[in-house]
Amino acid sequence: SAFFSSPRPVPALFTSTYVDADLTTWSITPRLSVKNFLFGMPSQLLTGIDYYDASYQQNRSAGQGLAPWHNYGLRQQTVAGYFQHTLGVAPTTDVSYGARMQNVNLLARDNFDPTAPFNTGIGALPLDSNETQYALNAGVEQHLNGVFTLFGRAARAFRTPDVDERVSSGPSFDPFFNPIPQTFRLKTQTSQDIEGGLRIKAGRLQMQSSLYLMDLTNEIHFSPVLFYNVNLDPTRRYGSETSLSYRVNDSLLLRSSMAVTQATFREGAWAGNDVPLVSRYTANAGLTWNIWQNYVVLDATARIWSDRRMDNDQAGRQKPIPANGTIDLKLSGQYERYFWSLSINNALNALYYDYAIASAFTDGRFSAYPLPGRTYMVKAGATF
Repeated sequence: SAFFSSPRPVPALFTSTYVDADLTTWSITPRLSVKNFLFGMPSQLLTGIDYYDASYQQNRSAGQGLAPWHNYGLRQQTVAGYFQHTLGVAPTTDVSYGARMQNVNLLARDNFDPTAPFNTGIGALPLDSNETQYALNAGVEQHLNGVFTLFGRAARAFRTPDVDERVSSGPSFDPFFNPIPQTFRLKTQTSQDIEGGLRIKAGRLQMQSSLYLMDLTNEIHFSPVLFYNVNLDPTRRYGSETSLSYRVNDSLLLRSSMAVTQATFREGAWAGNDVPLVSRYTANAGLTWNIWQNYVVLDATARIWSDRRMDNDQAGRQKPIPANGTIDLKLSGQYERYFWSLSINNALNALYYDYAIASAFTDGRFSAYPLPGRTYMVKAGATF
């Protein structure tokens, strides 16, 4: 791939950058599933081992055919063991619990060539790291009767940075545009969360609603201003999620969902402020109508969302990305091995954007990425 950018944030020094990358991953993931009775109670056990080996090579130069100034080489090996056990402790009560232990070994190097054409930077510092993380979960489901079910769970989870994210980690330059060594260091993202809710299944009606709270530490985030991945200050997300479906008859299904999400920084310079790019309210509603024996099927979906903070607006000073909504329509059908569809996305031709980057220097300035207006797509084909 090739793109145009500046190796340092000075407008007069824009150059081209050519990137050639190769990722090779192989894995061994044996697992065992056992269903039997334990002390007379129904038991389901899933356990296994995961081994992943990822090798990543990336060259960065001023153009195709020129010697690269950065020659990144990373190898990340992951070994994990896990289990998940569900036990029917009573005819109307299921208890589940599980754990995962994972070790990650990383070797990262930058074979930097300061004599490469148009070089303006310096090489990254080598990194050898070894880390062990764990995940835990526990939950319970209580069937009150044939209609209502209560459920709750608690968990600790983690996400290890992948090799591509580590290459795009900083810093590369300080605020005064002096080159400083890049690092491959990104901390593992962790979270602790709890959730509780209610399920309803009454004839043709199905509904699920839940409340949740999630505390994240070292959330991995790509900074559009620094142009590399960083770990955010601790954040918190809490809210509710509700989904509802009703089958009117064998041909018509109605569906809807709604989420209320509050995402804030809980520590650091922006404590109490909203996390960018998270809408407080989102909802959708739609229907699927099998008009004629799968030969003609209509799908219609309406989506709405409230405003959200722009990326890089942790301070909450910029005007937010506006609320908006879209309607998508699709008419499709299938006969034996032949299929067809006609789709109209954004049928009302809403003019909107759902991503924008706030200026780091000037209030009121931002870069927005508008999304398409009304679009059409026709498909036809056959399976063999």
